[in-house]
Amino acid sequence: MRCEDLAERITDLLEGDVSPEEEEAAIEHLAGCSRCEVVLAETRDVISLTADHGAIRLTSVDRARMLGAIQAQATTSTGEAQTSE
Repeated sequence: MRCEDLAERITDLLEGDVSPEEEEAAIEHLAGCSRCEVVLAETRDVISLTADHGAIRLTSVDRARMLGAIQAQATTSTGEAQTSE
C-alpha cells in the first residue's frame, strides 16, 4: 500500500469498512511510515471530535483540498510518495 492509497481509504479503515487484505496492507504500511501514522492519528482525533458535534459535510472542493494536503504531506523531499512495498 502506498501513502496515497492509505489517504484515500483512511476513513474506511478507521470505520472498519475495508477488506481483511486491505487492513493488513494498511497495518504493514503504517509500521514503516511515520507520516501516515501521524495522518491516521489526526484523522482519528477529528472523527472523535466531530462525533460529539455532529457530522461535518465537506464540499467536493474541500474534500479534494483535504486529500491533496494529506498526499502532499506524504510526499518525500524527492517528490516521490513513500511506500512500504
